[in-house]
Amino acid sequence: MKNIHIIIGTLLMLLLGMTSCSTTDAFDVEEATKDISGVWKLKSVSRNGIDITNDMDFSQFALNLNADGSYTIDNYLPFVVKENGTWGTDDPKMPFQLSFKEENTKDLVNVELNYPIVNGERSLTIKLSPGCYSNTYTYQLQRVKNNNQ
Repeated sequence: MKNIHIIIGTLLMLLLGMTSCSTTDAFDVEEATKDISGVWKLKSVSRNGIDITNDMDFSQFALNLNADGSYTIDNYLPFVVKENGTWGTDDPKMPFQLSFKEENTKDLVNVELNYPIVNGERSLTIKLSPGCYSNTYTYQLQRVKNNNQ
């Protein structure tokens, strides 16, 4: 009789243990939407893997990604678009591509995007080939801070 009570107690404990916790609830964490809007200035530039940051004055270039989905470029440098237009990402939570569409065109231009945290701040790394496809540029951009950030 004692063995039956032990077996029934063990089965009840197992049944209770299996139904008391849901393992999927503990790991359902939703990724936050990445806000890449803002004014972005060049921090470094490489062409075909060679750092050319000090070869030109890149300090006046700015990529303005506005929160309304429009963009402008200040002091144009070799880039995938030249005219103002609209921008977007392939995924607002885990972006891997940045898309540009110039005004008065139907063409959408996609560039590879990386959005790492560098020294505690987000940065943008964009890989592009403007014009000559044998030259690949990597632009590392840093968001310009304003008083609201």
